[in-house]
Amino acid sequence: MKLKELFDKYTFDDILPYLKAIEPERGDSMYQFREALDLLKHMEPSKEECGKVRIKWYKDEYDTEGYISVDNLEGVCWDTGLAKEVVVSEKLHLDEKDVAAHCLWSITFWGFEDEPDPEDGAPFDYPPKRRNKYDEALYKLQLSNWKHTTPRRYRDKHHPLCTDAEYCIGRWSCSKNRSKRKRDYRVECRKKFLEKHSQREEFIKKLVHSGSFQREAVEYLHQVESGQYYPYVSRTWDESKRIDYILESIKKYQDVDFSPYNDVIICLRASSEYPVTEAEKEKLLAGLPEFLKAMSIKIGLGTKESLKQEVEMMLFLNIIR
Repeated sequence: MKLKELFDKYTFDDILPYLKAIEPERGDSMYQFREALDLLKHMEPSKEECGKVRIKWYKDEYDTEGYISVDNLEGVCWDTGLAKEVVVSEKLHLDEKDVAAHCLWSITFWGFEDEPDPEDGAPFDYPPKRRNKYDEALYKLQLSNWKHTTPRRYRDKHHPLCTDAEYCIGRWSCSKNRSKRKRDYRVECRKKFLEKHSQREEFIKKLVHSGSFQREAVEYLHQVESGQYYPYVSRTWDESKRIDYILESIKKYQDVDFSPYNDVIICLRASSEYPVTEAEKEKLLAGLPEFLKAMSIKIGLGTKESLKQEVEMMLFLNIIR
């Protein structure tokens, strides 16, 4: 059976219990697997000969228990993956829905869309792109620390921050005096601070760039105690159902305790050809869980042409003391 045929055979509700067994800690983001499955079902598989997906039991000398391995699916283009034949080892006795769950988990290992969102940049670029002043400060901190802690002969001449592996292992495994431990601690604290504010700055830029908010209205995100971000995208190919799809993602396929939060930012985006209407905005607000509706909600409407008929919702949950 081809992977496309396997996915078409079952609904997301059919395979959800098996996904939860694979990813028991991902209760707050199960809805993203649903979005991915609906997108995969809508896609046409490649017409080329694409090989096989092999599912087997894997255990090596370092494993205490072993696990089900899905080979030849991670990192492939989705149309190629859909055209692959699914072959399950005779030693495994799995329900087809369990096989579908493992294949869905594997094909989404590097993301929940076939093509990465260009707004998110390339996550594996080296050196990482410095997107804002916090990234610049982080790079300078890391470069300075690298130069102060790594002898010249162990530095890579062409790639800053790269160190000879043997020296790096030896350095971190050796004992350090108190002043060096304090220095490492200060650097690590500063690094976490800059990474946190770089992420928040990118959220602010995304909200402003979408046309949903003025910067002054959302710049307070730098001062919130903590927060959580959830992105949603409808997969309906039907403009009339897209808000219902988002609400179902939140209510049925997401396990989140909203009670710790007291501030909410919502950004709804769609293409200029199929913009979010006021009626859709009101429908969303009326359908949100009660915990969210009880909070202070800032909502803005923006545009993103690549969405076409679909709608994207960015949800920011914040704790403000």
